[in-house]
Amino acid sequence: MKVSNVPVGQSNTIPVMTLVLLVTLSLMLAGLQLFNVADLAGIQVYLPMIQTVLLLIAVTLGVVFYKIKTQSLESQDVLGLTHGASQLSFKNTEAVLGATVGGVIRVNRQYEAEYLSEAACTLTGWNVDDATGLSIESVVSLQGLRAEGSLRQIIADQFLNAESVFDLHDVKMLTKNSDSKYVRLKTVPVQSGSGEIDYVALVIQDVTDDRAAMEDLYQQASRDSMTGLLNRKSFQENLKEVLASGQETKAVNVLCYLDLDHFKTVNDVCGHAAGDELLKQVADLFSRRVRSTDKLARTGGDEFAILLVGCGIQRAQKVLERILQDVQAYRFTWNQNTFQVGVSIGVIEFDSSSRVTDMGRLMLQADEACYMAKKLGRNQLYIQDDKEVSSEAEKEKSTDWEGILNSALKHDGFSLYVQPIVPLQGVDGSEDCQYEVLIRMPHEGEVLSPGSFMPAAQRLGLMGSVDRWVVEKAVKNIASGNFTSNKKQIFTINLSADSVSDDSFTDYLQAVLTDNTVPASMLCFEVSESVVLANFMKAQVLFNDLVEIGASGSLDDFGSGISSLSYLRDLPVSYLKIDGAFIRSMSKNRIDAAMVDAVNKVGQVMNLKTIAESVEDDITKQLLKRMGVDYAQGYHCGKPLAFENIYLSEAS
Repeated sequence: MKVSNVPVGQSNTIPVMTLVLLVTLSLMLAGLQLFNVADLAGIQVYLPMIQTVLLLIAVTLGVVFYKIKTQSLESQDVLGLTHGASQLSFKNTEAVLGATVGGVIRVNRQYEAEYLSEAACTLTGWNVDDATGLSIESVVSLQGLRAEGSLRQIIADQFLNAESVFDLHDVKMLTKNSDSKYVRLKTVPVQSGSGEIDYVALVIQDVTDDRAAMEDLYQQASRDSMTGLLNRKSFQENLKEVLASGQETKAVNVLCYLDLDHFKTVNDVCGHAAGDELLKQVADLFSRRVRSTDKLARTGGDEFAILLVGCGIQRAQKVLERILQDVQAYRFTWNQNTFQVGVSIGVIEFDSSSRVTDMGRLMLQADEACYMAKKLGRNQLYIQDDKEVSSEAEKEKSTDWEGILNSALKHDGFSLYVQPIVPLQGVDGSEDCQYEVLIRMPHEGEVLSPGSFMPAAQRLGLMGSVDRWVVEKAVKNIASGNFTSNKKQIFTINLSADSVSDDSFTDYLQAVLTDNTVPASMLCFEVSESVVLANFMKAQVLFNDLVEIGASGSLDDFGSGISSLSYLRDLPVSYLKIDGAFIRSMSKNRIDAAMVDAVNKVGQVMNLKTIAESVEDDITKQLLKRMGVDYAQGYHCGKPLAFENIYLSEAS
């Protein structure tokens, strides 16, 4: 709300047409001031020039009308304002004012409504007969006036000062029926011929639609059109405000970055319309868990941010754990396909004593924490201490992974291990010997597992090179091996999305096999279900090519991403590897056990062999055997051993 106090003039009387022009001009200028908040249109640069031109036009016209009215009043008393007239011809005045700016109400010295124009009746909900004689504050009920005082006080000031006009912008008014409207209100003292103020003209203009339009513009500028959440720019502005106020309030706040897991799968398999709908539904899930005082935004793609205002880390952790549970239980369905998604959340607490108070650096730390959550297995929280950055995150940032990985590729800095895949059904000694080939990296006196360096390889675009290194070294090891058993040996090698999308991979594989005189039938290539779904057409071509040259294919982590199994019909794979997340808890969780049983039955119907990974105890192994699962893999069935030691294992 804005109030202005504008001089009217020094004359003893105010010509009616001059009054009309001044009121109109003031409202036009006030309308232009309303656009000061709308830098969007770029109009603010031209406001001073526009206002100056309008002022010159109004002054010129005012002088002309003043002269005309002066001449006219010499011959007749048109509006009853001159020479001691006791009554103002208010209807004539309001007809002009009302047609120009809105409703007009005449208020006397007892602060009563003496007359309402037709437009004023429409605005307030009162008719003339009912309103006449009532207190002006009963007829015009304004809300939220503080510094300005009451409407009665404003009018009282007008009776004392004939040289000012009060102008109130965007005031909330309640009608007779208690409906809310936003109005622009001007109070203009009008003098009689004797020089005394006869009454105050209250001019009211309905700006409800204008205000709504401005709010729509603000919403469009500050909201994400897809989800209705705050956009990145608006979120950053809120974060800046919290950081600025934190120096005084000492409040503790929490900044969270959220990144959806498996969003790309939905987008690639079902199209962008499905991806958009998924974002809307997930945004709704998030919205249910945050308070009205918190700030929730979509910052881009499948990334979100939450600012928990005045909230400590312990309380924030409870809120975010509920969000994790909601997402884990959520299933997205599109055209008979049902997907399970996850969310990785990076969290950082900050207050006025925090080491980092710069907005950009704070957002970067939250982003890094989100990356750590993904690196540690996805679908979890990673809380980063602002005052003492975790050693793991610091180590991750300081490690020169690009140099280390490129050196390992160039100088054979990786090593290969194998883990046995053992048969569970009809064991008579004639079964194939199967192994999964695993990659490790010796570094600074320890052997790193793939989880330590593969995320870096993926970020750096080196996964395709790593895959080829594994293929070449595995084939060479097979070629140089001295197998003591007459059983057929099958080695399973994992492939990344980069290799699945690489049209030249099969040609490369054939060249390596030919150079080392190794039959393709000794190799099985394993691709995770999520990678297949994200690159389905490419995966279909790859598996067909592998079958054509004599190799076989396996679908890894089956059951983790999608419940619809119809796409399996179009993939020429030989094995289904059941997701270890179900295997690990199946002895204690009936739902997981049922999931394992269902996947195994699907495999049997489609003549596919099933492999259970992550088998860590005999109870689980026996359950799998009774279900009819074909193979098991895990520490209980055999620990990984160096590739060259496989021959010793064969002999024993």
